[in-house]
Amino acid sequence: MTDSPAPKPRARTAAAPAAAPEPVAAAPASAAPQTLAIDVSAVPGFFRALIDFRFVTFVTRRIAGFIYAILLVSIVLAGLVAFFGIVVTGVGQMLGGQPVSGVLTVLGGIVLAPIGTLVAVVLARMIVEVNVALVAIAENTAAMRK
Repeated sequence: MTDSPAPKPRARTAAAPAAAPEPVAAAPASAAPQTLAIDVSAVPGFFRALIDFRFVTFVTRRIAGFIYAILLVSIVLAGLVAFFGIVVTGVGQMLGGQPVSGVLTVLGGIVLAPIGTLVAVVLARMIVEVNVALVAIAENTAAMRK
């Protein structure tokens, strides 16, 4: 990237005077709901948002990727445990004198464990996306209100 000088503001002409913004009347202090007030001006942004009791700042978008990564690792580990558990159970059935039941159990584990894991990953992704979308809507609505 190159460092280019900032564009100069255009001069206003007499034909188009600038419209003064309407003054916004502040609500009286007695009408505002009382909330827990803590001075968080010295706290960094993420931690400031965590102790914001008025929920003006949202942390969901900041931690959504981390939460999804934790969910993804947990789901994959659970899928592997389920897969190996089903296979071991099937082998135990085969060695215990129930070969047909054991083979069906192993085949069921080979088919159903990956499908269940995939469905869980898709649902986890959808849940995280819905939460991020709701926060995005809230942020955009708050910006429109201002």
